[in-house]
Amino acid sequence: MDTMTDKLATTDDPGGSKGDVDSEGDDLKRAFLAGVLGAVVASAGYLIYNRLEDEHKEALRKTVMKFVEDKVGDLRSQFKI
Repeated sequence: MDTMTDKLATTDDPGGSKGDVDSEGDDLKRAFLAGVLGAVVASAGYLIYNRLEDEHKEALRKTVMKFVEDKVGDLRSQFKI
């Protein structure tokens, strides 16, 4: 009589490879970590921005707007919109 104590991994794959199930959990952890890290960086940027003087905020706005306008212009020229 053959007894097995290990359960087969349940996947959509008929082969039922256990590596696929483990990698999905790792991907979820990485995505969550990336989201948390992004939130921390965005919060730090917001706090720093709020402490800037008005003239520095205006200079930063102009720089960002120029960058965005350049990128939008590049996209328009590539797609001929």
